[in-house]
Amino acid sequence: MTICRKKFHIFALAICLMTAPMGVRAFSNHEGGTSGAASDSIRYHLDPVIVTASKISESQREIAASVAVLEEASLATAPSATLLGAIQQRVPGLYITERAVMGYGVSGGAGTFSIRGVGGSPVTGVLVLRDGRPDMMGLFGHPLPDSYGALGVERVEVVRGPASFLYGTNAMGGVINLISKRRHEEGFETRAKTALGAYNSRSFSLAHGGRSGRWDYYLTAASDQTDGHRENSEYTGLHYTLHAGYRPQRGMQVEMNANLANIDLSDPGLISAPARGQWYDLRRRGLDLSLTDENRLGELNLKLHGNFGRHRVYDGFRSDDYTYGLMLYQSSTPWRGVTTTLGVDWKSYGGKAENIIAGRDFGSHRISELAPYFHLQQLLLRRVILSLGLRAEHHGLYGSVLLPKAGVVINPTESLSLRFSAAEGFRSPTIRELYLFPAPNSGLEPESMWNYEMALSWMTAERFRLETVLFRSEGSDLIRLQGRYPNMLLSNSGAFVHSGYEISASWLPFAEGEITASWSKLDLDDQTMNSPGKKLSLGIDLPWRSLRFSLAAQHIRDLHGADFSAQPLPDYTLVDAGVQWRVLSWLNSRLLLKNALDAEYQTMTGYPMPRRYAMLEWTAGI
Repeated sequence: MTICRKKFHIFALAICLMTAPMGVRAFSNHEGGTSGAASDSIRYHLDPVIVTASKISESQREIAASVAVLEEASLATAPSATLLGAIQQRVPGLYITERAVMGYGVSGGAGTFSIRGVGGSPVTGVLVLRDGRPDMMGLFGHPLPDSYGALGVERVEVVRGPASFLYGTNAMGGVINLISKRRHEEGFETRAKTALGAYNSRSFSLAHGGRSGRWDYYLTAASDQTDGHRENSEYTGLHYTLHAGYRPQRGMQVEMNANLANIDLSDPGLISAPARGQWYDLRRRGLDLSLTDENRLGELNLKLHGNFGRHRVYDGFRSDDYTYGLMLYQSSTPWRGVTTTLGVDWKSYGGKAENIIAGRDFGSHRISELAPYFHLQQLLLRRVILSLGLRAEHHGLYGSVLLPKAGVVINPTESLSLRFSAAEGFRSPTIRELYLFPAPNSGLEPESMWNYEMALSWMTAERFRLETVLFRSEGSDLIRLQGRYPNMLLSNSGAFVHSGYEISASWLPFAEGEITASWSKLDLDDQTMNSPGKKLSLGIDLPWRSLRFSLAAQHIRDLHGADFSAQPLPDYTLVDAGVQWRVLSWLNSRLLLKNALDAEYQTMTGYPMPRRYAMLEWTAGI
């Protein structure tokens, strides 16, 4: 496939800049990860170290992409019963649909992610990672939101905008990376939590971790159940995670991360047409083994990964799917001021499906992808960082495509940063779209998107951070479903231009408290499904003596249940609040009040969300 003129000009300019005289040295990194601290640990804005945007540890000041980081302290104190709910509250431009007290569902648009209006239903335009490995349903190409429990996650990084040059297909709109909980200090810890609430909702969880010498480990188990706020909306979720690490020698580490989720849920149907017996039985499991080795050239990373699922649905659908692969990359600093990463990804995904009621066999399908890539960063004049990335994605059906990225970061002072970037996103058709249903078309072509953005971030006294982002995205060859059953057709018939801006701020008024706010304004063209045009978020987390008060408020405007501004949904304001009481040094109690203003709202057409309700949590830890 030939490179378009736009790509050529971007790369010609970037290569010329890369060969310019080098600066003296790179900016120093500040460690921003958690260290196994409790949720009331002291917080600072210390320019967090990020791995998702480049696959190597880098200071946020060195990265041209827009990345939001949620540390364990923020996740633990958020007045949300779900991990994804806490993420949505803190990340501008991100929206997640839901329809129940617990669980997100797998049909009718439930549990879809949208970043800056890109996602889809099912969501195939945003890639979810677990510790850097892709986590998706191999046949449908989408993540399963019900498989993501809050327990066992210590950090979340969200890349807003294309990350295809590092992760290939499905990362067109962005990436959400869930990073496993680890024990960072010598010793052991155990935490148990129980929660009871309205609609016969109950949760039980247990977490245990330790670190001794060269070994560390962390295990979690959680059970969530509810009768639901509507008839026939029951949910049961079992989640298990495991992390194990070993350091055989200085500069070398071996890690294993595993997850297992068993989900049983019911879909109550539209409020105008309630349904009975619409059950879903989902089993998801994943595993990765990784090796990190510091050598004379820099750092070598090798990861073997697998993700597997088994789905059983009330209408007779049965499927078994898989995604497995290998990631290998070497980062190095060949000379002062230059960092390079050279890597290759290989993955294979697919599975088999049938409908035992309709007597239809969809067959077995498999697609493989191989992609070498490189990434360079050049420091100039101590204040300017130039970056260039290129991925050569070879798809088993579509041949090769080049996916470039270029960026500039300017740090005129220690507290001020300016960022400029251009990147191409890419999504190949899923196996469902090619061969399964509802209107398979084996002649579909991949979707593509160019994203351009500029941003300014300002941090002062390690207590206040402000970021503003302007962006424009131009997509083409979108896969759309046209017509109505039985005369439906999937075709590359869509294009869009998205533009908008995002503003986010965080203030630490004192050591253990935080106040956050964000605003995103999107002009979505005709891609309006499940993506609000305006989103305002406010978060407050303040301790006082033995109490801790938390509040999360969101105001959503211009939300539609379909493209072309169809199925408009009412604007709404949602407020969740929590009060935590430290009963003893090892025992906490927390009261959560969900939808405190008793708002009547929907995030997807025909599925009213629960009104005001409460949950009481007890957490013990040693």
